[in-house]
Amino acid sequence: MSPTTLTRLLTAAVSLSATLSASANLQPQYNGSYPAATGTDAASFAKTKFDFVVVGGGTAGLVLAYRLSENPKISVGVIEAGQYRPDDPLIGTPTAGNLLGNADIGTLLGNPTYDWMFQSVPQAALNGLVIDYPRGKVVGGSSAINSMIWQRASDVDYDNWNTVFQNGPGWSAQGLEPYFKRVESWTEPELLFPGQQRDPALATAHGTNGPISVSYDTFLTDIEVPSVAAANSIGIPTNSNPDGGNETFIALTARSVDPKTGLRSYAGNAYYQTAIGRPNLKLLSQAVVSKINFSKSGKSGIVATGVNYIVGGKTYTVSVEKEVILAAGSLKTPQILELSGVGNKTILSNLGIDVLLDFPQIGENLQDHPVTLLDFKVKDDVLTLDRLNYNQTYSYEQQVLYNTSASGAMSYTEAVVGPLPLQKTVNSSTFDAMFSNLTATLATQQQTPIQKVQYAALESMVKSGAVGWFELTVVPSGGVASTAANGSNYLTSVAIELDVLSSPASLRTWLCSMWLGTSTFYHRLTSAGQHINSTDPTAQPVIDPKFLEIPWDAEVLVHGSQWVRKWMQSEPIAGLLEGEVTPSLNVQSDEEWDAYVRTAVRTTNHPLGTTAMASRALGGVVDPNLKVYGLANVRVVDAGIIPMTIGVAIQSTIYAMAEKAADLVKSTYGI
Repeated sequence: MSPTTLTRLLTAAVSLSATLSASANLQPQYNGSYPAATGTDAASFAKTKFDFVVVGGGTAGLVLAYRLSENPKISVGVIEAGQYRPDDPLIGTPTAGNLLGNADIGTLLGNPTYDWMFQSVPQAALNGLVIDYPRGKVVGGSSAINSMIWQRASDVDYDNWNTVFQNGPGWSAQGLEPYFKRVESWTEPELLFPGQQRDPALATAHGTNGPISVSYDTFLTDIEVPSVAAANSIGIPTNSNPDGGNETFIALTARSVDPKTGLRSYAGNAYYQTAIGRPNLKLLSQAVVSKINFSKSGKSGIVATGVNYIVGGKTYTVSVEKEVILAAGSLKTPQILELSGVGNKTILSNLGIDVLLDFPQIGENLQDHPVTLLDFKVKDDVLTLDRLNYNQTYSYEQQVLYNTSASGAMSYTEAVVGPLPLQKTVNSSTFDAMFSNLTATLATQQQTPIQKVQYAALESMVKSGAVGWFELTVVPSGGVASTAANGSNYLTSVAIELDVLSSPASLRTWLCSMWLGTSTFYHRLTSAGQHINSTDPTAQPVIDPKFLEIPWDAEVLVHGSQWVRKWMQSEPIAGLLEGEVTPSLNVQSDEEWDAYVRTAVRTTNHPLGTTAMASRALGGVVDPNLKVYGLANVRVVDAGIIPMTIGVAIQSTIYAMAEKAADLVKSTYGI
């Protein structure tokens, strides 16, 4: 995104949020300042004796803090680098923080108040393109800034954790199901889409008493229903129960929004704020962790004794009695381990860091969902969210509607999402040629043990035709793939690759058709890594997803983008569009599409795998109890433990994983 586009997004959202606050009834008010620390200050926190210190007050970290502190005899300290921002309207109002595009490129992302604003190294296969890597830097973490999409992967994705990566039946679809339900306070959807039916099994798949409110859009623009009908017309059915073990095809997408208030439901307000009065729970915000301190014991091995953190330029140390739990995210947790002397000895020695434990797998296996974007001009009389930006009367009406009934355009999140098997988007001869090329490519690669089982699993999954390889989503707005003209309406369509391996490969893809104005692709298979190149804990890590270095990935994105064009040229959605803006219709051949895709790749902000949960023989970093191999009392509970990409947005999976982790910790100590 260009600086001009980002500035326009920020200005629009701030202006809209100010208007919202001026007339809000339901919308909580922001008083202009937030506490630097919550429940404690830097010095007092250091003097407190904690049983558990959780590094990272984000999605997983706050789940752990909430659950462990349920026992009043257990003391829990949380260290978070970001601010505590309760009732911030940019976080709370679904559309306010996400104008002119989805949340992955909206005003919360690219804003240093909320976002770490990481970037990748220049990508060799993308002609040196640098990929923005937003991550939540706020109490609540990325659950405070994401697009609120709430999906559950197909059973096979979770069952692979059990069988392929040797983590046992507790890490399977059946083993995780109770934890998905524990998280949720689910509200049944209305029947809004063509082909959507009332399926009793959908209700059975969800929980109704959990902290996170899970609901569905009740407001649609003029785009969603015609786009679903167009997909139906070219062979893509509607799935009325995408959470029952089969994610594939188009569904009305759940989201983490409270239907009563219209506000984002996230770890900050759903978990932390409900536990904020507990005397045994302390959260220190705006504190950067610099390292974990260890001692070596002949009996216990390498034992974490405390955590160093920096506030206001001064370093403090807090002691820990039982465990340090790293929940800093897949891009920060490896950095903290490496700064603490746990990691690849070559990297650490070159930086002058004493090597406590040579562990070269830490920071490797980075995987993500890459995307490419297409956008389309929409006819002037067709309602899209762009109208909020150029029609003051409509914007005011929608603000009043939201503030009085928690509904309308301001409550909108992406409604159309559909993971598709690759065979649904290419013909059999094309698929056979792609698969043959992939097999030949992989045969030339030197693969690590974990890559070998990843590739075998992904090959089996793609050949089965039973799992999503692309994901579709439609977003009724523009300004992402190209600059939106004032007073015009757009549709953005997104192609997302779902299954990605660590380099040497990248396999599964999300095909998304997003806001009327752009089309994006997310991808599922790339080996890459994330490591430090500085001893400064505030320095950005070196992030290299190695996007499209495997020809398969580029082919998937090319064919997915071509399929999006076909979709948007199908009725009834075609009748609402004036034409394609980006890329132009001059892009026709596979070679032209390949050149375009390599300029348009983004990330969907789902980095994972850098501290993989797998057997030691496969090169795992944590065991099934999430303990780091070789460390007596350090666990990792964040997206880094997911050993291979899954075919959906990862938010609900992180919550379920953290709920399970809390039970594992409680079981260890009988609490």
